[in-house]
Amino acid sequence: MESTNLNLPHKVLCIVIGVQLKAHVNTDEVFALVTLIPLKQQEFMVEDNHPFDDSPSEVYSFKKMLTSIEDAAGLYIPKEHAERCFPSLDMTVQQPMQDLVVKDLHGIEWNFRHIYCDHKKEHMLTCGWSTFVNSKKLVPGDSCIFVRGENGEIGIGIHRAMKQHSDIWKTSSPLGLMCAASHAVSTGTMFHVQYYPWITPFEFMIPLKTYVESIERDYSIGTRVRRLLSEVEGSPRRYGTIVGNEDIDPIRWPGSEWRCIKVQWDSTPNSFTQLESVCPWWIEPLGSPKIKSFPIPPLSNEVIGSSSTPEYHTVDVDMDMQGRQHYNTRNDENSIFFIFAFSIILCFFTFVIFVFRPLL
Repeated sequence: MESTNLNLPHKVLCIVIGVQLKAHVNTDEVFALVTLIPLKQQEFMVEDNHPFDDSPSEVYSFKKMLTSIEDAAGLYIPKEHAERCFPSLDMTVQQPMQDLVVKDLHGIEWNFRHIYCDHKKEHMLTCGWSTFVNSKKLVPGDSCIFVRGENGEIGIGIHRAMKQHSDIWKTSSPLGLMCAASHAVSTGTMFHVQYYPWITPFEFMIPLKTYVESIERDYSIGTRVRRLLSEVEGSPRRYGTIVGNEDIDPIRWPGSEWRCIKVQWDSTPNSFTQLESVCPWWIEPLGSPKIKSFPIPPLSNEVIGSSSTPEYHTVDVDMDMQGRQHYNTRNDENSIFFIFAFSIILCFFTFVIFVFRPLL
């Protein structure tokens, strides 16, 4: 409610000019510091799709959740992950083992003893593990993410339990970010956003292509949809039916697509059906989606460019929409021609029947 006087629109088109990957000092929780520059609302642009490098990556990672036993005794590693992420052990000796040097996200090195228990047929991290757990204040439910880089170095990160996520989220102030965004929009200057992927799985920063594709779909009442991402990692995909479509805040942000669609999710065993307001880019329709027929905005001839920002090869979204509009116009012309030809043929047969009817 404190954002009432900020006069922010419901969406702000921006160019991403920088992304820094960081880790929280106290929790090791990863986040991205994204630098944005607002654009004028009428400058609706989409980047060219640059081809990605399809060459296979030599980076390997896996995630292991901690149990109560693994807090002190050590960490059990599945055989497949141990063989692909850690250096190979000498299985010819009676007790295969090795010392690992692992770096965390702050560059601090940790020493672990990696052993293979022949009687259990399992890999395990022992010596040094309890020190790491106590130092990072890990609890059952937290997860450790191991990464082996292309140079062979092994890194370790932490994914905290959801309860601790909520504590981190409470320490951040959305109002401060909105004030910075409001000032940036009014002055045309850049601003920064801290994005925590584990805390906010449905982000507030949406790629423009994803946004355009989502609002083009016709999400009418009765449409069957599925959720693109699960709220809890590992949970099954959710299906539901659209039961409403309205602004979540018609006074401050009329016409906003944010949580504008009401979905009645299907019930699961031992649970009740749930009604939720969602964004179009959170869901996708089942089957072939229908496309909205909405008025085409006027074409913009403006070109985005600045010596202080990277050069972008862009395509005007309005041009693409205009192309589809021409396509629809040609369909209308074909329909008119077909009706006109059918009318002529019908008149001809009526004339023939009228002339030759006395002979019959």
